[in-house]
Amino acid sequence: MSSAEPLVIKFGGTSVGDGEGFARAARITAGAAAEGRPVAAVVSAMSGVTDALLAAAAGTATAGTRTARGLARDLRRALGERHLAAARCAVSGDLLPEVEARVLSLLDRLEEELARRALPEAERRAEIAVCGERLSAEILAGALRAAGAPAAVAADPIATGPGGEEVLSEETRARCTRHVRPLLEEGLVAVVPGYAGRSPDGAVTTLGRGGSDLSATALGRGIGAGEVWIMTDVDGVLDADPRLVPGAATLPRLSYREAGAFAALGAEVLHPRTMEPAAAAGIEVLVRNTFDPHSPGTRISARECGPGLRALALRRGLSVEPLEALDGRSGDVFCLLGADVYGIRALVERPSGSAAAVIGVGSPGDEELAAGLRRLHRAGIRPLWAGNTAAGLAFVVAGSRAEEALRELHAALLRREALAGEAVA
Repeated sequence: MSSAEPLVIKFGGTSVGDGEGFARAARITAGAAAEGRPVAAVVSAMSGVTDALLAAAAGTATAGTRTARGLARDLRRALGERHLAAARCAVSGDLLPEVEARVLSLLDRLEEELARRALPEAERRAEIAVCGERLSAEILAGALRAAGAPAAVAADPIATGPGGEEVLSEETRARCTRHVRPLLEEGLVAVVPGYAGRSPDGAVTTLGRGGSDLSATALGRGIGAGEVWIMTDVDGVLDADPRLVPGAATLPRLSYREAGAFAALGAEVLHPRTMEPAAAAGIEVLVRNTFDPHSPGTRISARECGPGLRALALRRGLSVEPLEALDGRSGDVFCLLGADVYGIRALVERPSGSAAAVIGVGSPGDEELAAGLRRLHRAGIRPLWAGNTAAGLAFVVAGSRAEEALRELHAALLRREALAGEAVA
């Protein structure tokens, strides 16, 4: 194996949504491997496949035998058509038969598991759910070989607790030593199915929806990687939801702290726990666009970015309530707002909550709070509460004005020229 630090590249479901996606992912990975670094690739299921698998797992769990077999055959047929079409696009002729055979073998196992229901329900569900990643891994490995980069699929290297709720770092390192490092030492790209883990008794577990990001950083820690690339369908981490803020911009860099906080608030580009292994091991994470791999992306590291805000997130379905009124239900508390003459106030998550919060992530000061309040006042939006909380700089507003408040605050706080104008106004 090269003396260079290994690189982990993770491809999400939209990056491998069809055969050309697999071919593109293979070109990116082969290009990185050609630079002399050991490379491991983590791959998600094709977009939409995990939802179909989970629906089939639920549908066959209680169905009669004949119905379960019919549902299993239908899903096998649909997945077979899609994955074989992708393989035929991404893998050249002489390498294709082996990939097709591996895909068909996985589909045979899936159909059998759906129909016979032999495992305990939680284990059965996990076995079925990760089939999409296993199918993707076989196709990507074939596409890499077609692109001139020798590759092999690695056995599940991520060790977890019994339900997949916790990644076990030392056990993961040991599994990486057994299953991934030998491939890298042979000069192969190690292709790893994302989302999947193994419990202490060897049962398959899952890392939760979006868990392939966490797979990538946990794998990076396990093999001593210096860098992890998260390849997605946007240019990096944007400073607000682009569906709500047309002017949202790509952030050039974030700290682990900032990226973790933004992900926990619902930023969809990263799994909330992605930063934990990266921060523990000092691995830099680069979020890049699969469809424009030369764009700079967002680099995430231990380096703090200085004072000011980096990003804004919107949380709906909230209610401002006295803390004592929660009667011990602390799990409902989104964050504490502080104390006033009425007691301790909390921002509480409620399905029927009529408030929303725009949360600023970064290192805000009084300047950002004042500028945000001025902007909301000019827009005729009356905050229910505003100030610094553990979640970040919070502007609590009526739910009916939430999106407008987000756009106004983005213009005031994240466009630096706008912030400068507010400061001298």
